[in-house]
Amino acid sequence: MQIGWQDVDRWLMGEAWVGSRLQEHLVALCEEIGPRWSGSEGERRAVAYLLAEWTKAGLSDPHDEAFEFDTWEPGRAIARVVGEEDWAIDALPTLWCPPADLAAPLVDVGYGMPHELGPLRDRLPGCIALIQGGFEPFSPPRPFPMRLRDLAEAGVRAAVTPSGKGGRLLNFIPTTDWRDLEGCREAPMPVVQTSSEDGARLARRAGQGRRLFLEVESAFRRGASANTVADLAGDVWPGEHLIIGAHHDTVPGCPGGLDNGSGVVVLLEVARLLSLLKRERGVGPGRTVRFVTFGAEEQFLQGAFAYVSRHFGFEKERISHRSTRKGAETSVSPEAWPRLMLNLDTLAAGPMKGMALQFPELRAFVQGQLDTMRQGLRCHVIAQMDATGDQFPFALAGIPSGMLWRWRFVGAHPDVGFGHSPADTLDKVRVRELKEYVGLLSGLALRLSHAPPEAWPEDRLDTGEIVARVKAEVGTVFRTM
Repeated sequence: MQIGWQDVDRWLMGEAWVGSRLQEHLVALCEEIGPRWSGSEGERRAVAYLLAEWTKAGLSDPHDEAFEFDTWEPGRAIARVVGEEDWAIDALPTLWCPPADLAAPLVDVGYGMPHELGPLRDRLPGCIALIQGGFEPFSPPRPFPMRLRDLAEAGVRAAVTPSGKGGRLLNFIPTTDWRDLEGCREAPMPVVQTSSEDGARLARRAGQGRRLFLEVESAFRRGASANTVADLAGDVWPGEHLIIGAHHDTVPGCPGGLDNGSGVVVLLEVARLLSLLKRERGVGPGRTVRFVTFGAEEQFLQGAFAYVSRHFGFEKERISHRSTRKGAETSVSPEAWPRLMLNLDTLAAGPMKGMALQFPELRAFVQGQLDTMRQGLRCHVIAQMDATGDQFPFALAGIPSGMLWRWRFVGAHPDVGFGHSPADTLDKVRVRELKEYVGLLSGLALRLSHAPPEAWPEDRLDTGEIVARVKAEVGTVFRTM
């Protein structure tokens, strides 16, 4: 099939700008529906909205795929300095924080580095630690989850960590390393975040030998969530497919404009453009493009893990350490493996710069496709296994995967600091940048769909080697460049 790529690119970029529904989708998801913590009514309304949009776009077989998952229900968090009960200290439980009800001496441990804990070892058992979450300047970096485990091993009962942002802004943050496949859901102790302003005041109280009362209400239970799935069938190799995905859930109380309303609305628009291009210009994808939104991403990627289990028979609890990807595909996979899984997460963090792959096998191939677009887009390979997005379960299974922009990358807009908070509203999203994402990503997806099978490098990804790599990287500092 001969495609006039210049004409197609012109049409895609024009429609991405002139016919855009990005703002409409953002209003629906972030304001009319609002927070979408998985298992909540907000998420159920979001799933219904997405299914309706897949149908409206003319995609085939739009459906949801329900799954049960482990979830966490946060309640109130209260922190009071004993003797200063009139001071209402800013407090927010960290993600998956266990309940707490205690009063104990408050000890300022600085960054919780080994050289700081040594002189305090006699004061740590039974205390509540005040710990800075960022890296200690100039010292060898030690991740926050590792420092929390050091405190737990020293007998600390709970911790308070000041936000690194001013203005009393609080964000839901994790306290575990999601690369820890066995222990990522087990918080080392109750940890609450306080504002930077109250953190500075608490440091002064710790220096006075004061006690802190801490109460956290939370509960753990089983919940119900769903992924949504829809296809745009390929015209040449319909049995092969690409996956483009984005998570539709948010943290509690968060409208999710940046994270991840921006990724979901771009996904919806790419689906609309490619479907409309096929209807109006007769140019469809060569291989099938599957659009997926995932639930429970903010809860240890459980929606993506459910998808990989359902479609490819891959369970992270039962990993073969000897099977190659191709061998696993023929032995346990219920369906064909995708050529590539591309994750869209927090795209509003910055303009599109290209693609970051988890594995190097497709680097030259993808760069070649980007070069045909003549927009200076680059393909890079992430130095470590990235467990903070829905591409991770696919990568664990040996499926080539990648992402566009991520919130950690250098050069992100300052507004990204409002993520995981009630201030993550749709006004933080630069819609014009997302229009560029839609046009460019549509062109890239179409090119990848038309690359003949023989043009794709034969990958040799061994799941055992991948899992061993993940385990070896637990506790290391993740590179952002």
